[in-house]
Amino acid sequence: MPTGLSLTQLGLVRGVPTEAGEFSFTVRLEDERGEATEADFTMSLFDPLAIDTAVLPVATVGYSYATTLEASGGTGPYTWTVATDVLPEGLNVDSTGAITGIPVRSYTEAFTVHLEDAEGRSVERDYSIEAIDPLVILTPSIPGGTTGTDYSFTMVGSGGRPPYNWTVASGSLPSGLEMSTDGTISGQPTVATNASVVVRVTDGDGRIAAFPYVLSVVTGTNRQEIVARGGRVLVDIVGSTVNLVSTETADGFTAYVIHRGPSRVQVHFVGQEGITPSWLLCEGSPDVSCSFD
Repeated sequence: MPTGLSLTQLGLVRGVPTEAGEFSFTVRLEDERGEATEADFTMSLFDPLAIDTAVLPVATVGYSYATTLEASGGTGPYTWTVATDVLPEGLNVDSTGAITGIPVRSYTEAFTVHLEDAEGRSVERDYSIEAIDPLVILTPSIPGGTTGTDYSFTMVGSGGRPPYNWTVASGSLPSGLEMSTDGTISGQPTVATNASVVVRVTDGDGRIAAFPYVLSVVTGTNRQEIVARGGRVLVDIVGSTVNLVSTETADGFTAYVIHRGPSRVQVHFVGQEGITPSWLLCEGSPDVSCSFD
């Protein structure tokens, strides 16, 4: 007989079966005069019907959602329905247990699913689905800085699930600046340049958002190093005067000094064939300002 069951002399089958399967056995019946007869029996035992999925994944507003409920026991095939007649807005469940759709707003909503097997056995389980806004970076641009001047700016994000972790995904911040994990860019830039960077934010669940920026640094006062595409230029700036100190070309460029101080410094960088020329111009009127490419 199935493990856990026994047959009493009164013909009672009793006990707690411990395994599922098909079981065959023969029962013998004997009366007080010793006359006997036998008959063969089969017994089918099934594991209890159960819904195995414990927790549903978080959904993101405006993005496709798809997950499938899992069950065990009973007799297949299974049929799934929503016992409460209502699913969170934007989602649906089909008879195979697949929950799909696109949430249209943020929420945390509860509902109950009903599972029925081929023999009519049924069970229910309560669930809740959380839909959160997508993780986005709200900062449209990063303000520029000035060499030799303290700089501080904090990135802003929304959606997802805080806390946020901010990093520079590619490129490099201008020399003298660094980004902390809370999204604050701070320091004192030392080089005038246009730095192209991609900033990335990761939320507490591992969602990622990224956006490209250009952080420009302009010259301040005193000796300044300016980085253009064609090379580096070192100038001394005092009040309204500017004087060229030195030039250093980048690979593939040659420097030509067109004009030098005290009211103007102009340097052109001529590239090899196919490379767009680069330039730098510093003028004082009355304060010195520099532009470059």
